[in-house]
Amino acid sequence: MYSVNGDFGEVRLISGQSFQQSNGLFSLSVAGWHKCNDLYKISRPNGNTAHLLIITVGGCGLMEINGKEYSLPSGSVALIPRGIPNRYQTPSNGLWEFYWIHPSGSISEQFLDSIAQKGIYTGTASPDHAYRALMEDLISVCTRRTPQAAIQISQKLGYIFHFAAIDLQGNNAVETVTERAIAYIEKNFSKSILLEDIASHLFISTTHLIRVFKKEVGCTPHKYLINYRLLIGADLLKFSQLSIDEISSRVGFSSPSQFISCFKQARGSTPNEFRLKFSRNSGTDQQ
Repeated sequence: MYSVNGDFGEVRLISGQSFQQSNGLFSLSVAGWHKCNDLYKISRPNGNTAHLLIITVGGCGLMEINGKEYSLPSGSVALIPRGIPNRYQTPSNGLWEFYWIHPSGSISEQFLDSIAQKGIYTGTASPDHAYRALMEDLISVCTRRTPQAAIQISQKLGYIFHFAAIDLQGNNAVETVTERAIAYIEKNFSKSILLEDIASHLFISTTHLIRVFKKEVGCTPHKYLINYRLLIGADLLKFSQLSIDEISSRVGFSSPSQFISCFKQARGSTPNEFRLKFSRNSGTDQQ
């Protein structure tokens, strides 16, 4: 086993290439444990030669694959298929603790190929799938190098791969960083939300959040929040008798004047003018 501490954090890794390979067994090329700060950044423009399984057990990581970025919080499982360009790293000012496996051999490759074909890259780990214990057992078996090591490695890998397959395929609604940010905004729009609140929820920096969000949505998170508040506000103007002050408060604006100003800028009319126009049009439609 190789163990080292550096500026980027702590690393333990083991190699499985010296064990006798068998077409009937799961086998690995290399695996390990990392606990890294934001100096840890890996970029593979040409992809990996082997599949990469990442199991996060503390903190949070970031993974970019197929042009989309995913957060890897504690309790998540991720699969990066071989041959696909990818990037993964610890977020700014963050800490990421994870186990990882580069498998080898036809059995491992075929099994993970079948998962990768579904295009699902992240999932939530079941509490019943004790990955930390399994990975520590795997590292221990590779370190002891007993005569039965190859079979024991296959057994440990079999558990890990099958549990990962269940967790990955059981979470079809895979959320990117942007999707998680949008979900947070739409859940909390009525409250006072700061950009820092969204970034903290996602374990990323505000600068990174703005860059990724703008790339995928075409506007900043703040602009999306304002537009969403105005969308809900417009519905309340149409279908409720609430006052402008009440609507302003319900959709998260700090004051009625801010709501009126933003609404007029976006819709070209004040909230009262919008409500009156909708009321008139509705009355005409009913005649």
